[in-house]
Amino acid sequence: MKLMTKAFVFTMMINSAWGFSGDHQPKWMVDNAQEKFSSLPKHGQLSTEKTPWSSSFWPHIYGGITFRWNNFYDKPSFAPLHVRIEEIDEEISKLQKSLFVEGNSVAHNKEIVEEIAQLNQEKLSVNFEKSKGHDKYFFQIDRPQRMKELKNFSQEQLDKLSPAEKFDVYMYLTTGKDNGFKLTKDVLDVTSPSDAYWEGICNGWSSAALEFKEPKAQTISANGITLNLGSSDLKALLSYYHAAITNNWVTAKRTNTGRVGERCETAFAKEAWFIKDGVEYYKSIEDGAVIVKPVPEECVDTNPGTFHIVLANLIGIQNEGFVAEVVRDSEVWNQPVYKYDTTIVSEKSRNLKYATKGTRKQVEVKTTMHYANDGGRMFWVTDGTDDEFYAWWDQTTGTGNYRADKKEFHYILDLDRSGKIIGGRWLSYERPDFLWLKKQRGFMGEGMLFGIVSYLDALKDLVELQDK
Repeated sequence: MKLMTKAFVFTMMINSAWGFSGDHQPKWMVDNAQEKFSSLPKHGQLSTEKTPWSSSFWPHIYGGITFRWNNFYDKPSFAPLHVRIEEIDEEISKLQKSLFVEGNSVAHNKEIVEEIAQLNQEKLSVNFEKSKGHDKYFFQIDRPQRMKELKNFSQEQLDKLSPAEKFDVYMYLTTGKDNGFKLTKDVLDVTSPSDAYWEGICNGWSSAALEFKEPKAQTISANGITLNLGSSDLKALLSYYHAAITNNWVTAKRTNTGRVGERCETAFAKEAWFIKDGVEYYKSIEDGAVIVKPVPEECVDTNPGTFHIVLANLIGIQNEGFVAEVVRDSEVWNQPVYKYDTTIVSEKSRNLKYATKGTRKQVEVKTTMHYANDGGRMFWVTDGTDDEFYAWWDQTTGTGNYRADKKEFHYILDLDRSGKIIGGRWLSYERPDFLWLKKQRGFMGEGMLFGIVSYLDALKDLVELQDK
């Protein structure tokens, strides 16, 4: 009991240290940042030409960028399995929320936990069956193996190849060398029909969408072959290129990526979370009893003072986007941020609570953060363009096909005597897990140890960098 008490007190001390330290310092992402609250814009939006483009995150369960997005309109046999998984998730969500209702008996909680376990077991079984369907429709399909096979392809068949296959064809048209569909094989080697539904290349997409202009559809002709590339074909290739850079230890070291915050891998529902005396806690169920635990330090997430400084400096002052991981649990959803709106709720200089050392004033604010959205929904579950796989032949920015979303944040900012932000604490469950920005721009070039990054270097002739 004494050991538990000491650990509890230590966690409280950590969670009460609201100032900037370690991975939570603004300098990791912003050089010479303006930190005075009154000098930071309350609203900001990237210019039209710098607005990040929306895209699919190219889920692994579809085969990533080997998915023939322009050639999949039939309702597959496994569609009902997707519906059942959604139903199971809804049932589990309702049961999990009911666990934390005041007055639940231990026996009742045990029944709920057992019911959730049974549903999770059913979900595993359904997911297994679904993965067999994905394997059939997306992986075990007839693909060309050598370039000479293209002579037998109609134009319609060529147009409906996947982004990876099209790039391999492009390399053949520009070099005359049969590369054996090198990129296609590389992608298939790192994707699987049994991967988690959220796994993909959202990191590559979100970074590329900030760095490159939205690609236009274009045509390349050579050797009697006409290759038509849609906007989403090129988006997929840029996304894979950016993801490949981080997966190669040599190229990853050269990206000069700035980051603040840490990844949280402890999942807890909003209903299980609360704040008491300035410290965040969450409830879990152990043997039917409700157990209260302090939220792990990495799950308190990016310091809100750091978040506000990064957001207002990059978006509001420098017209520069960045990437935010927008969920708190073990899943990762990277999104490119392009707009924010901040409202001051209150200000006070007396009776300051849980303040960073040196605080002379606290400002309570609410901020709405806007970001480009990705896709990859199971478009065969329901009809309508809203549920299609998010890929389009033409550009979508500024059109009705553009996808965006937002998050609402509520937090306290601690200001020192000069009005600078020196820390803060969250009041809302919602907050970004971590923030990052790839500072090295453009293509890495070719290198002996660059792997697929070298092969994709030829992509530079098909796309354009954003202006600085």
